[in-house]
Amino acid sequence: MKPILLTETIKNEQMLDEWLNDHLFSKKQRHLLKMEKRIRVNHQIITHNIHLFKDDLLEINCAKEEQDDLEPIDLDLEILYEDDIVLVVNKPIHMIVHEDGNHPITLDQAVAGYFQKTDQICPIRHIHRLDKDTSGCILYCKQSYLQPYFDHAIKTKQIQRTYLAIVQGKINQAMTINKSIGKDRHANRFRISSNGIKAITHLKPLTYKKNKTLIECQLETGRTHQIRVHLAGINHPLIGDELYGTASPYRCMLHSYSLSFIHPLTHKKIEIICEMPKDMRLCMES
Repeated sequence: MKPILLTETIKNEQMLDEWLNDHLFSKKQRHLLKMEKRIRVNHQIITHNIHLFKDDLLEINCAKEEQDDLEPIDLDLEILYEDDIVLVVNKPIHMIVHEDGNHPITLDQAVAGYFQKTDQICPIRHIHRLDKDTSGCILYCKQSYLQPYFDHAIKTKQIQRTYLAIVQGKINQAMTINKSIGKDRHANRFRISSNGIKAITHLKPLTYKKNKTLIECQLETGRTHQIRVHLAGINHPLIGDELYGTASPYRCMLHSYSLSFIHPLTHKKIEIICEMPKDMRLCMES
């Protein structure tokens, strides 16, 4: 794998370990970077903690050949964005992201197959997940040293995700649902609960047809089934959501439409769009 250099001109005097810690490299990663001679300061290899001075050039080689013990499956994945650091794919409906013991094919296996087909030796690291019947953007990190960066970005809401959903009934205006979500003790599902975990969803109606509303959803928090639970809680369940709504010939009408994040190497904002799938367009017309 070709070198992937994380470079930065030091702005303030500090110790190397302090800089690495601030940039979310774990203690183990810091040790490996030094032992594997992956750190240079002013083009000199560094194998211990040193003092960094203003305007020093720091370079970290993040590339490392490694591969998970995961059976690759050759599927025709839609690649939405790819570079040396990240991969964004359109998750097909009816497919889970990672192995749960009940499904023969996972998105992780399909990504492993894609890496094999394109001669890439990369770890399989999804940064977030989608429910089985939800389609759209899924972000993978191709460099294990940079996974903590994306994990932190998810935790601190620096990765923005926008969903499209089709709900029963008419929603007239934009709204914010601020209702905590907890586990339902009597069923394998979640519910709005005052004793649950804080959950905030922002909704905006886009189109209304035939007693169905196409809405845009933005998550301020990321709880399991958050959009589904919140919409059911305001009596507008997702079309096709049999767990929180009613039976339907459609799958759960939820799609991860857009994804944006700040790239760890270029520091530029990356925005990816995954257009609404055909089955949701047909649902709005039916």
